[in-house]
Amino acid sequence: MSRRPPSMTLEQAARGLLGLAQTASKLKSTLRTGWLDRGISPRETESVADHSLGVALLAWASALEARDRGANIDPERVLKLAIVHDLAEAETGDIPPYAHEDVPVIENPDAREAFLNLRHVRDPERNSAKRAAEQAAMQRLLATLPAAPRREIEEIWNELRAGTSRESRFVKQVDRLETFLQSRSYQATTPDLPVDSFRKEVSELVDDPLLAAIRDAAMTPDDCPKG
Repeated sequence: MSRRPPSMTLEQAARGLLGLAQTASKLKSTLRTGWLDRGISPRETESVADHSLGVALLAWASALEARDRGANIDPERVLKLAIVHDLAEAETGDIPPYAHEDVPVIENPDAREAFLNLRHVRDPERNSAKRAAEQAAMQRLLATLPAAPRREIEEIWNELRAGTSRESRFVKQVDRLETFLQSRSYQATTPDLPVDSFRKEVSELVDDPLLAAIRDAAMTPDDCPKG
C-alpha cells in the first residue's frame, strides 16, 4: 500500500506535535474540582493528568485480563481511548456535574456534606454545554496536528463521544472506578470526607464483571452491593 505524502512540512508537523505536548502538559496543573470542593487541599489534590494516567493503566491492564478470560475486547484500543478521554479538559478544566453556586458554603458544613454525598447527574443543559466546550477545544487542537495523528485522535475522540463501542463503554466504567478508588485513598486519611457519591456511582454504573470485582474488592463489607 502506498502512503500519502505528508500534508505538512517537517517544521509544521513539529510545531503541531509540540502544541499537542503543551496542551497535554496543562493537565498536570488542572486540579480535579470534586476533591477541592470536598476540602482536599490544592497541594494534595490530584490533577487531571494524575487521573488520566490511573485510568489508562487500569483500563489497559483490566482489558488484557478481560480478553484473557474470553471477552471480545481490544486492549490497545482501550489504552488509546483512555489516554485521550480527558484531553479536552486541558482547555475546559474539570467541570463537575453540579453548578458551583449550588454547593452550600463552607460555613454550613452539614448542608455541604449532605450535598456532596449525593450522586449528581448533569442536567441536559449542563451536559450539552460541557460537550460543546469539549468539542470546541478538541477541534482547535486537532486543527494544528499533522494528518496521521489528527485522523487517529479524531477517530478516538468521536468513539468516546458516541460511547457505543465495547471499548469506549469499558473506559467509561474505568473512569468512574478510578475516581472511586481515589476517593478511597483520600478517605483513608480523612475518614469523614463526603465521598459517598462515588460509591453510589460505581455501585450503579459499573457492571463489567471484572471491573465490578475490582470495585467490590475496594469496598468495606458494609459498602458492598447486596444481591
